[in-house]
Amino acid sequence: MVHTSSADTAATMDSDRIFQLIDTVVPFEACLYYQVLPLSLEGNQFKLGVVDAEDDSALDYVQRILAYMNCSVTTEPIASEIQRSILSAYLLHGSQLTEPSHTETAAAPTPTNPAPPTSPPKAETLLSRPEPSMPARERFKPAGADVSPTPTQLSVLNVEALHLSSPVEVLTTLPAPQLLQELLARVLLDGIGRLFFERNQSQGRILWSQDGVLKSVLEGIDIVLFQEVIDELKRLTDMPVCPVEQPKQVEVERIYQETHLLLRLRVMAVDGKEEATLQVLRGAALRFYQQQQLSNLSRDALRLAEELQRKVNEIRDRTRLSPVPLEGLPALEKVIRNLDDQIEALMHEHNP
Repeated sequence: MVHTSSADTAATMDSDRIFQLIDTVVPFEACLYYQVLPLSLEGNQFKLGVVDAEDDSALDYVQRILAYMNCSVTTEPIASEIQRSILSAYLLHGSQLTEPSHTETAAAPTPTNPAPPTSPPKAETLLSRPEPSMPARERFKPAGADVSPTPTQLSVLNVEALHLSSPVEVLTTLPAPQLLQELLARVLLDGIGRLFFERNQSQGRILWSQDGVLKSVLEGIDIVLFQEVIDELKRLTDMPVCPVEQPKQVEVERIYQETHLLLRLRVMAVDGKEEATLQVLRGAALRFYQQQQLSNLSRDALRLAEELQRKVNEIRDRTRLSPVPLEGLPALEKVIRNLDDQIEALMHEHNP
């Protein structure tokens, strides 16, 4: 049964809960494609934010996802700007993962009821969630088809993994460069991949997730090897290898198996020791992220242009009251002409 409320959800949105539901129920690409947001899961009531209340296909898709959970769906209208803002924030957040046990992972039952919002579904349960059958309209553009820059414009990321079929424990015996190759081969498989590097006093561990679902945990890593792998990641993403004192983030774009990727490495100092996360964006997630970045840059440029206009107006008004030589005027004119040329080139490139 579907109910529609006209309540404005902007003030009551719980971003942490929304991120959790994107990770576990409604995938990011589906939220982007159908212009929806999973807002909450209370008992057997799933609340869905929709930008276009007339788009029945969005509701049909979510209902099929939730069919195995015996949930009913209620919808609430949300503004397009809010939906895109939340999705943009999602791409920047660090997911909290539930670690699977070895026995539960081996044979996970398909759930009949959803977990309460305060207790997210375990990763091993999510791995057993059936995918709904999707008609042609709902199939997202494959990531491999999205190679916006040509391979000659971006560096090619070459990964050579020799132990994909080996038990995960084997990886702790490898030197840092080869261990990183094995980790990259896994996190680059598909979707939004993440690596989490966590440490305690004497050992480290590395977690690998895909689209918010925990896939593997590498425990008991020698602390020296753990740091060496982080240093290898820094080299891979052109971050200085020296220890960080404040959180530092870098983003690099690469071509991997003819697919355009963005690698985002964030390194944090925790009690004087380094931890890190690596996030891989591709396909719809990458296109959305780039669009948001361009929108932010455009807003910043417009704000600066308006400030420049105010300054020029102020110069004009002051010189009218008290005419004085303007030594900087030729240089200012040169900068403005250069900007005009660049803007004209951009307009011609994107609106031929």
